[in-house]
Amino acid sequence: MLNMRERLIYKVIYLSLIGVTISSVSFSQNRSGVRSADYCAPALSYIYDTLYFPKANIDLILNQDTSLVRRFSRHDLLVANAVGIIPLLQQWIRAKKNATTDTRLGQTIIQSKIQSRLHLASTEIASLAAELDCAGEHADQLATYLDQKDEKRIRKLTILSIVIGAVTTGATALVDNEQTNKVVGIGGGLISAVLGGMAAFSSHKTLFVEHKRNLLTDIWNENHNHNSSIYSPFVWYMLNEKSFSNTAQLSVIQNIRKRWQAYALNGMNSREVTLYFGPGGEYQQDDLHTRANMLNQLQSSVRSINQDLQSLMLALSGW
Repeated sequence: MLNMRERLIYKVIYLSLIGVTISSVSFSQNRSGVRSADYCAPALSYIYDTLYFPKANIDLILNQDTSLVRRFSRHDLLVANAVGIIPLLQQWIRAKKNATTDTRLGQTIIQSKIQSRLHLASTEIASLAAELDCAGEHADQLATYLDQKDEKRIRKLTILSIVIGAVTTGATALVDNEQTNKVVGIGGGLISAVLGGMAAFSSHKTLFVEHKRNLLTDIWNENHNHNSSIYSPFVWYMLNEKSFSNTAQLSVIQNIRKRWQAYALNGMNSREVTLYFGPGGEYQQDDLHTRANMLNQLQSSVRSINQDLQSLMLALSGW
């Protein structure tokens, strides 16, 4: 028969076990119940003038009108095609050849149109970069939220493990019965070990993140021969034209995709493909960090288009 003190100790151990069980159940709830919508998308849809869409047959145009090739590098002409000002440049050259009062006025009007198109292209880059930056910050913010939830869980488990260890140590010191002492010591040790094991692993909590306007999808799918519903014709042309990459062997989009596969998505499974490039899903903190990294890489590539645009603007400023 157990004396009153031993029964009290068993009650303490029993209540501790109940506490561990309740904690284990609460910590095992993976879904946070939080849904996050995409607030980075533009509030309205942009309508682009088809008159200024990039021409598919740029080489045919340049072969027919050599005046462009004599005045601009091929790189700058490709940028001009992306901006949609090749016809304006042709008109400008013709106006400069026939320097009359009327043509000077026409030349000024053409220059104004060219400057307007260049300004719009610069705005498109800035607008897209801002959206990418917002989406990346959003993913990082959600990942931090899950990280903090996990840190809180680990702190609770650590404290509970310390409490169980202290209770076990006190109980073994108070129990005179050797058999009971062993049971209490082993039971307490097992509970502490379980708590330590739970703290060592991630909780795998998730957040449902919705991104109907997924900035990564068209890049991953490499829709070379199709217009993008997200990217402007100017930006989409720049990202798909191989001449704008450092090697000129692969397009900017292809290089981005290769970097994603090599670093961010190495060993990616079908679930992750659907998650990152679909309309949304349940994200763990590591998934969110990965998504943020991909968005940041893409943002850097989009911003670098400014370098190509600057080259054309410098060539035009010398006229």
